[in-house]
Amino acid sequence: MKKINKILVLGATGQLGAYAALHLKDIGYDIVAVGHRTTDNGFFNTKSIDYIGGFSLENPSDYIKLPTDIDAVVHMAGTMPAHADANPMPYIQSIIVGMVNLCEWLKNKTKCKRVIFNTTPSDVCAFFGSAMPVPDDSPRSFPKDGGDHAIYAIAKNAAVDILESYKYSDGISSCVFRHLTVYGYHPNPYYYLNGFKKKLPWRQIIDNAIEGKEIEVWGNPSRLKELLYIADFSYAIEMALKTGVEGIFNLSGYQPYSLEDQIDGIIEVFSNTANKSIKKYCPEKSNTPQNLLDSRKARDILGWTPKYSWVDACKEIKREMMEEPLKLLWGQSSDY
Repeated sequence: MKKINKILVLGATGQLGAYAALHLKDIGYDIVAVGHRTTDNGFFNTKSIDYIGGFSLENPSDYIKLPTDIDAVVHMAGTMPAHADANPMPYIQSIIVGMVNLCEWLKNKTKCKRVIFNTTPSDVCAFFGSAMPVPDDSPRSFPKDGGDHAIYAIAKNAAVDILESYKYSDGISSCVFRHLTVYGYHPNPYYYLNGFKKKLPWRQIIDNAIEGKEIEVWGNPSRLKELLYIADFSYAIEMALKTGVEGIFNLSGYQPYSLEDQIDGIIEVFSNTANKSIKKYCPEKSNTPQNLLDSRKARDILGWTPKYSWVDACKEIKREMMEEPLKLLWGQSSDY
């Protein structure tokens, strides 16, 4: 495997891309951060990382902005349902057309043969709901509920297939991660669901815990979920770059946690002992989804083991809420 020194991080102003760029820089890689935003407000310069802004994956002429002497691409860019309206075209353009443009550029303008990408768990949503974690190589499809994740999953599936096609035609090697929510602090606690703005439920629980308010536990509190912390996600990228392994890898969290475990961890870390939140059980309300991923393949082949328990992750999130280490890039909580 060719030694990797210089890495292009696409989507570097987003949460996954920003933390990946910072982590890879910290462990010694030469990083070039690339984002759709025209400016990063000088943030990456403070980390000795070059930033290229105003870049769109779907625009072939934008690739002239990128350096060609790179060894790998960490591709965390593209339109997401959480940040978009219900229009399907942005997914098609940024994810599918963008992947074709990226692979053509790599083939024709660089000697780079390594791409790290991420896909959506919506591609295996048909297998969710049971206590059996979904294997990495389960048949891929898309949600049939008519929601905003359908076209998104279709686009991600196509992008993964495009990457695989370029492996056979041009030797481009890829490692693709499938994961549920990646938890980490961002000053903006809102997202979009089918085009409507909402506060992230887990951020609302944190706010309630900080204020000592009663916290409702909906449905069956024992239903399990994955709580993957962002530092563990960045560590998976590190291992993919070091090992050179190929394929789709599920990334679960430290362990499966129940909804009640998640709420208990938030209360433990964020509630003031003098005004500690209490739980109110609401079995008549809707259950939390029980979505589990089998990550034995990542552990056995990639050598990746998550390090952050949910309580440890909450402590890091609380620290970053207080310090706001990326405020130059994203602003502060008061801006949202």
